[in-house]
Amino acid sequence: MFTLEPFTPTDCDRLIGWVPDARFLLQWAGPAYTFPLTREQLARTLAHTQQHPPAHLMFKLCETPGGRVLGHIELMGLNPVERRAHIGRVLIDPAARGRGLGTELMTLLIRHAFGPLGLETLTLSVFSFNTPALACYERLGFVTVEKLPPRTFENETWDLLRMQLTKPTY
Repeated sequence: MFTLEPFTPTDCDRLIGWVPDARFLLQWAGPAYTFPLTREQLARTLAHTQQHPPAHLMFKLCETPGGRVLGHIELMGLNPVERRAHIGRVLIDPAARGRGLGTELMTLLIRHAFGPLGLETLTLSVFSFNTPALACYERLGFVTVEKLPPRTFENETWDLLRMQLTKPTY
């Protein structure tokens, strides 16, 4: 049984260990962080989760309640008036990939967002070359709604897609 639990400062070192280089960091987190990822950078993000009401939530995927941590996910731009938020920074422990945990993590977050949080619309952004993530999101019902301006890393150009899922279509 997997659970979605709040991300805490004690989880920072584990998450940092899952980010091997600058290219991966940009793919995972966008331009919000710089490599190497540090506790201080994560602490700034965690501070946003302490606002009332919070506009940002950080979670970890645990194998059992309080058990081994297998993933990370964030809900950003929480807007209770418009009943929407943006999913971001989805990451599975490199040693646990290929087991469907991304789908498990996303499912738990979607249920939390559409259930207790009372949201109606979820969006996310994904690079078009990230085919495992795209397949996961499409299986869960997300549809591409917009092609965003491309991002660049060194001499590469990455196409960025915005996807959306609404409660009635889930």
